[in-house]
Amino acid sequence: MAVDTPRPSPPAAREQPAPARPRTETASPVGQPDTARADRPQSPPPAQQPIPAQSPSADSPFAIPPARNGATLVLVLDDAGRSAENVRRYTALPFPLTIAVLPRLPQSRACADVARTAGKEVILHQPMQAMNPRLDPGEGAIRAAMSGAEIAAVIQENLAELGPGIVGMNNHEGSLITADVMRIGMVLDVCRERGIYFLDSRTTAETKAPQAALERDMPIFEKAGPYIDNEIDRDKMLARLYETLAYANEHGRAVVIGHVDKSVDILPALLAELYPHLAAQGYRFATPSMP
Repeated sequence: MAVDTPRPSPPAAREQPAPARPRTETASPVGQPDTARADRPQSPPPAQQPIPAQSPSADSPFAIPPARNGATLVLVLDDAGRSAENVRRYTALPFPLTIAVLPRLPQSRACADVARTAGKEVILHQPMQAMNPRLDPGEGAIRAAMSGAEIAAVIQENLAELGPGIVGMNNHEGSLITADVMRIGMVLDVCRERGIYFLDSRTTAETKAPQAALERDMPIFEKAGPYIDNEIDRDKMLARLYETLAYANEHGRAVVIGHVDKSVDILPALLAELYPHLAAQGYRFATPSMP
């Protein structure tokens, strides 16, 4: 999934993220803060990253600048769990990527199995309570009233449902939990015990995940900018990806999030088209767990 995105049950209002920085991997935002979702979290306004000044050429239809600083793109696709067939559209892509699977949906295990079989990284897209009371994160969610033992039990059940080899977790919605240093700290404790990483989807600028991680001397990852597919439009998605390239060229690595079902009719084909041109310009693809 991408700021709080509602659980992919019947379409509902979505909460959206914003970026920042702990002692983690990718941290500041790319471009403007996200305002397309229900809670409209605002990030601390960083310097606007320009879209590359390059123009398409006879060799490439895309305005892709040469990679700098070992520019690495870390693509995470949220909200898997409803359609294994849609997941296959992404796992067919010829580069490393991560599929984030929601628990307790009709095809949660099937989606995880498809990604695993294709050799892609699979993580738990853990539902968490949002500040917006209208957003229901769905079954298997972490809620503010839960104790540490209850939080641990829910996470363990969700990980078990998805099967072996789950290497990390990110939050689905969750602004209420990630803004609570004690609650998100309990989540990080479970991640450390299970030996999995935590990726902060930054569904609120008030996230305390970096602080909780710092207190535990524990590295985490962070989403670096707006979701690719806030707007389901090829040109706008391409503009988001250009912003991601600018961020990666500046910082060396950018974690960017899209959504499996939401943009399946555009994003896989766009990425397949872009990939050879990105590779030719020196960009590397990785997953959060890859160095």
